Amino acid sequence: MSIIVIVSLLLVLLLVYRDYHSKIQKEKDLKIALFKLTHEIKNPLTVCKGYLDMMNYDDKDNIINYLNIIKSELDRTVLIINEFSDYGKLTINKDIVELSLLLDEIYKTITPLIEKYNIKTNFDIIDDEVYVEIDYLKIKQVLINILKNSIEARKKDQNMKLEIRVSIDNNYLNMEIIDNGIGMNKETLSKISEIFYTTKQNGTGLGVGLSKEIIKLHNGSLKYKSKLGIGTTVMIKLPVK
Repeated sequence: MSIIVIVSLLLVLLLVYRDYHSKIQKEKDLKIALFKLTHEIKNPLTVCKGYLDMMNYDDKDNIINYLNIIKSELDRTVLIINEFSDYGKLTINKDIVELSLLLDEIYKTITPLIEKYNIKTNFDIIDDEVYVEIDYLKIKQVLINILKNSIEARKKDQNMKLEIRVSIDNNYLNMEIIDNGIGMNKETLSKISEIFYTTKQNGTGLGVGLSKEIIKLHNGSLKYKSKLGIGTTVMIKLPVK
């Protein structure tokens, strides 16, 4: 048997092994994810059952109060399931978009929160027209989620500042979203991409991981840097047209 044939067979075996190993790893990841999903939806359902058991059907105010709590927990359960299902069927439909139009719409979307909490903003957007090939709705979802997370991480005892910086470098769009909120310690920063990991009372722990997957499908990157008590910077990198 010639060296070429042996090498070819080894390459085929390597490819088969890699494919098999990849499938095994995916199955393992799926089992872990499903276990975590079961755990996450069990908590709000347990709360719902508890309030149903305690409900006094002769007390109207008691019923209304408990039903509002139950509805909130069921809404959270549906949100967890919907966001989890996005992991398995995440696709993008890209189109060419003018960046300033996207950012303007995002700003309008979060304006009520900016006004509500008296947040000082600085959106440092480049003057030149910049076009990116993106899935408009999904990138909009990512940016709004990041901005809302920043606002939710504001300090209670000082005015919040929220800044967006945009630049172009080597055919890539670089965007930084900077806040002076509560920040994160090293442990939290290392875990924020883990599925179902969250420090928020009503968080699903799916937002950051899902956002990273969306940016990855755009051949870009999403990174965080943060200091506890100082604030957080989210760095997004996307190719431009």
